[in-house]
Amino acid sequence: MTAIKQGFFRRSIQKQIDYKCLRDKQCLVIRLNRNRCQYCRFRKCLDVGMSKD
Repeated sequence: MTAIKQGFFRRSIQKQIDYKCLRDKQCLVIRLNRNRCQYCRFRKCLDVGMSKD
């Protein structure tokens, strides 16, 4: 896991941010567009096994 992804995930958990997707919750999350949809970026973190605990 990259430090950038870990930092984003940790801050999201600590601040209890509730992200919303403006599309169908199926945005492509890659390095070039990762900041376009923070909801899908957060979901991707959970999908790869990052834990909220």
